[in-house]
Amino acid sequence: MKALVTGADGFVGQHLIAELLEHGFSVAASALDLPPGRSTLTPEQIACVDWKAADVRDRDALVRLVAAAMPDRIYHLAGFASGALAREFASDAVHINVGGTVNLCEAVVSVREAESDFDPRILVMGSCDAYGDAARDAVPLSEDMSLRPVSAYGLSKAGQELAAHTYRRAYGLRMLVARGFNLVGPGQEPPFVVPEFAMQVARIALGEAEPPVLVGNLDVERDFTDVRDGVRALRLLMELDTPGAAYNVASGQTIRIGTILDWIVDEAGIEVEIEVVPSRVRREELAVLAGDNKRIREDTGWVPQRDAEESVRETYRWLRDRSGLTEQANTVV
Repeated sequence: MKALVTGADGFVGQHLIAELLEHGFSVAASALDLPPGRSTLTPEQIACVDWKAADVRDRDALVRLVAAAMPDRIYHLAGFASGALAREFASDAVHINVGGTVNLCEAVVSVREAESDFDPRILVMGSCDAYGDAARDAVPLSEDMSLRPVSAYGLSKAGQELAAHTYRRAYGLRMLVARGFNLVGPGQEPPFVVPEFAMQVARIALGEAEPPVLVGNLDVERDFTDVRDGVRALRLLMELDTPGAAYNVASGQTIRIGTILDWIVDEAGIEVEIEVVPSRVRREELAVLAGDNKRIREDTGWVPQRDAEESVRETYRWLRDRSGLTEQANTVV
């Protein structure tokens, strides 16, 4: 069984490659540039992958990529994955996330015209941000709720879903969307909230930065799942013969962002000052985001296996060590 992963050298992409290799897949992978960046893949895992350079903004490049790989399954992860970056580059986020998905679908259609028996399953990595204002009506969020984005990132992911389902209906492509909530684990880097806090705390612990820790709204609640549970969910979804159109990949539980910071500070073994910075408080911030995971549990049997607190602590340790910080970070006071 051969899988193609776009955006393969990103945080989720690397963990997905490890998951697929562990389960016997032959993996082709695309990244914007070669050699691919890597943070969690081992040299042995890197060597097992057929790496290709491809920009999702380039339809012809994707046609060549798909034609060369001829995969049974395509995991489309490439694109803007950060809400913070999407706020800064809103039009680019929409262009890349929506346009990149259209280009991938066009590439599959083009290759299928030449190879009639080519009919891969395609998973598009969506986001809970596409729900937007729906979270003000009810929590947890279910897949049957309307998408009402309130941010540039949410808009780009809702548009990406619409593109995927358009090609599913118009061309019979075997598309499904996984709406990821907050994934966390080793390999994640700022500007995501857990590594952003972790990096600040680690620098303070080593004496490389002065307090305080700069934060936004610590009272919002989010649904966190370890990335390794998340990629296992993606693999299981692609095994379904008749999947639904969309699935939440979520724990179904919320954690206050302030609690996340408490865990990181405790792992560092220091005391810190905290300063709320107005620019870090999002105007469109939703108080609570949690996903109903009933559909994925019933269809695949998936449930999260890793503890969210340990995942947060592991992320801190990974960033501390990757940044050249040592165990003394746990002893500096």
